[in-house]
Amino acid sequence: MTGNKRTKDFIITRELDFRPGDSICSDNFTKRFEKNGNRIFNTGLFISVNIVPSFADSNAVELNIVLEERFYSYPIPLIGLADRNFSEWWNQRGHDFSRLDWGVRFVQKNVRGRNETLRIRGEFGFNKKFEVDYTFPYINRTLKTGLSVYAGAILNRQVAYRTANHKLTYTEDSGFLRERYAAGVTIFRRNNYYVTHALSLYGYNNIISDTVARLNPNYFLDGRTSQFYPSLHYSFTKDHRDIQYYPLKGYYVDVDLETNGLGISPDINYSFIKLDIAKFTPLNSIHRNLFAAVGLRGKASTPDKQPFFNQRGLGYDKENISGYELYVIDGQHFVMTKMHLKWQLFKFNTRMSGIPIENFKNVPLALYFKLHADAGYVSNMYPIGNERFANHWLNGFGAGLDFATYYDFVIRFEYSINGAGETGFFINFKAGI
Repeated sequence: MTGNKRTKDFIITRELDFRPGDSICSDNFTKRFEKNGNRIFNTGLFISVNIVPSFADSNAVELNIVLEERFYSYPIPLIGLADRNFSEWWNQRGHDFSRLDWGVRFVQKNVRGRNETLRIRGEFGFNKKFEVDYTFPYINRTLKTGLSVYAGAILNRQVAYRTANHKLTYTEDSGFLRERYAAGVTIFRRNNYYVTHALSLYGYNNIISDTVARLNPNYFLDGRTSQFYPSLHYSFTKDHRDIQYYPLKGYYVDVDLETNGLGISPDINYSFIKLDIAKFTPLNSIHRNLFAAVGLRGKASTPDKQPFFNQRGLGYDKENISGYELYVIDGQHFVMTKMHLKWQLFKFNTRMSGIPIENFKNVPLALYFKLHADAGYVSNMYPIGNERFANHWLNGFGAGLDFATYYDFVIRFEYSINGAGETGFFINFKAGI
């Protein structure tokens, strides 16, 4: 191995499915080494990974693993949105710059060369946020069990206290209308290269002002102004994607189960199960630069009557249907599917000589033209004021461009049409599937 100036060798060899002395069928060399290179890359420690075979004779091969490490210590200036997404901020909030959150996030990756990560985040703009977490990927000799600890606080001067016609309705004050505090620990187990089990135990203390409770007594239910409860979360992940932040090949399965209150808190009794499945396929038989992707997501929760604060349908993060980015569709249960057809316009690495930091000089760039089609359904037992899209099948489709570059950065430009005939141009900063 060359290029791993900080990273310990065992962190790299942990990702390999072979060891010195193993026998490998020569017909599988290319695919086998590519797959192992992707595993090393998905640790998030390297900009580039190349496994180069050197044949000593007909029966022996020496492998040179050539690595280029990322920059591991960096403060990141933060400029974020107080709103759900860029489209809501631009279209519904008049792109008001006073609604920006600003601050700094300090990340120290690969602490001690063991892929441990320290994150400290502070935001001081429209909202206040203070978070710290530390992740130990391996705490045992077999390198299969890891641990993560977290503590954080989020203080909001503006709170969305209800939805009306699938739009969030806000109230604002000079003081903090909502305070959220959390702390917890996660233990995860990675028995093999693709499967991870994680079990989290968290404690939450959420507080709202009397104003919010008066505007919506169901915010925490029954006019409560606080929630104090434990939460237990389990996740099962099977990840066979080639590149995690923008995959083109492989598949992904994630199952999440969470229960809040655990029968000991009088403030909340809320549980859910979520499923996320995605398949990524190169269409080499048609064209070497053509790719397809399909995803399926679903959620079921209980009981039927849930606090507004905890209930989540579609409209948050990646759980939205194309063309409905400006809407929130609340509900206890949902199902959705996404389909993408991508044409790779270009993909290459370029070296930026003007950048003073060596780790940032090598810049991978890729651009894809995409056709997308989505469909989904949200079940809401209490859709008062939000009947338009709840309990109806929804669909959207369109076209766009996906731009991907280093350090897991993706930006999507999409023009979409939803089932109501509404059109729009939307910008997002995560992969669609």
